[in-house]
Amino acid sequence: MYDAIVVGAGIGGLYCAAKLAKNGKSVLLLEKNSHIGGTSHIFRRSPYYFPMGPLSFSSPDLICELLDEIGITEKVGFKRNHFQLITPFFDIVYSQSFDKLGEDLKNHFPKESQGIDTFIQKMREIVKAIEKIHQWHPDYLMGKKRTGALKNLPKYKKELEIINENLQIPAKEYLKKHISTKILRNFLGSQSTYEPVMSLTLLALMWNFTTEKGIWYPSCNIHGINQLVYDCILSNNGEVKLSKGVKELLIKDNHVVGVKTLNGEIFKSHWVISNADYKKTFLELVNPHSLPQQFLSRVKSYTMSGSELCVYLGVEPQKINLSKMRAQHVFYRKEIKFPEKFDPEDFDNREIEICLWSSNAPDSAPPGKATLILRVGFPYDHFSIWRTGEKKRKEGYLGYKKKLADKLIHTVESLLPGLSNSIEKMEIATPLTYQDWGNRYQGSIAGWSWNIKEQNKIGKKLLIETPIPNLLVAGISSARELFLGGYPTSMYTGKLAANHILEKGQ
Repeated sequence: MYDAIVVGAGIGGLYCAAKLAKNGKSVLLLEKNSHIGGTSHIFRRSPYYFPMGPLSFSSPDLICELLDEIGITEKVGFKRNHFQLITPFFDIVYSQSFDKLGEDLKNHFPKESQGIDTFIQKMREIVKAIEKIHQWHPDYLMGKKRTGALKNLPKYKKELEIINENLQIPAKEYLKKHISTKILRNFLGSQSTYEPVMSLTLLALMWNFTTEKGIWYPSCNIHGINQLVYDCILSNNGEVKLSKGVKELLIKDNHVVGVKTLNGEIFKSHWVISNADYKKTFLELVNPHSLPQQFLSRVKSYTMSGSELCVYLGVEPQKINLSKMRAQHVFYRKEIKFPEKFDPEDFDNREIEICLWSSNAPDSAPPGKATLILRVGFPYDHFSIWRTGEKKRKEGYLGYKKKLADKLIHTVESLLPGLSNSIEKMEIATPLTYQDWGNRYQGSIAGWSWNIKEQNKIGKKLLIETPIPNLLVAGISSARELFLGGYPTSMYTGKLAANHILEKGQ
């Protein structure tokens, strides 16, 4: 009998297990894959390696605090990453201060100067209100800290009014009142060329990370942070079993009592923490008869974020004209048209992320070579017809995704001449890859939908506690919004789940 079993070795599960082990609890961590880190790991295609998921993250100060909490003393440095948008109408590096961003935008859109100033003032107002929100707002806390935060809430009356008011205002509607140019409205409301779907409060969170706070890459690599936390588990007598997938979370008399693995082994525990995503946890790992039907219906109705097509390239950089890339991350849209019917394969009219990955991780390529990543949002339903079972595909799947990759590369070559002739190695991930190898529900890559209507449907900010006593969820989908950014939010929820167990004294 263990004190706790953690299902899944993403950073949320790793951190939860490490925190519990550090505090003397008997912990078993079970991971379906042969590696730790979930999608924040790497894979190798010799002589290159590539990231499975996140390319950088926000809140590096919090990451360091969390590492320190579990006794990790290694010093981790951080390099800021920058972001650029290139469209037929303007080209801007937007990962800069609000002041500089405003100046650049007014140079591109002089007739919108007043609206730009008004928008930036609104963002600053909200950013000031949400500063360190996870430290004082009870909706982002649990247990005794939540109780204490509720008592102190009157001190934050002004901040709460600003936050709550702007949570109900769609960014799209606000921007329509102040900006007449659609392409600028879309950019300010989504940091992209697509129409805004977020609330003003969530939008301000995103702009704060991109501008004032920054997005960063750690000196030890993201998978290196995973390794530090993993080593902490082992050094504190925690157990980790890789290639040990869980088939079912066992419920008895409305309490979780342990887990059953894919090969039929049963492990008992007082607590179970699922680091699988929320829908996978409750729609695939728990017997539906063990759950309140109203809760089950709600989970089914919630909308996850979308998936993507990702092309990983090992290249000879001297053969490519990279002069138009002024940042590690470029978002490129060759054309902006508004057809009646959406075509996900019309890459000329889609926004494509281009990341010079080796600028973050020089050792991902041999000397004189480079790694480049192309990503574009892609609907799961477009690929689901190719899936015949877990990690099983219809004949023709490999050829189809190669055709899409070639088409994507052709579009990107308009920006990066010479790309096609530079390629030495290529790998392609689709929504099915994220579903089967990333263990993400329908290949979702960024937690819950950021759409204001979908966010309001979920309601609660934290989804760590569940209707089943002693069953907790940690990771990217255990929070309604990525209030610290993706990787840090996952890690932070692991801490909250562990602290909840420690506070309960079991």
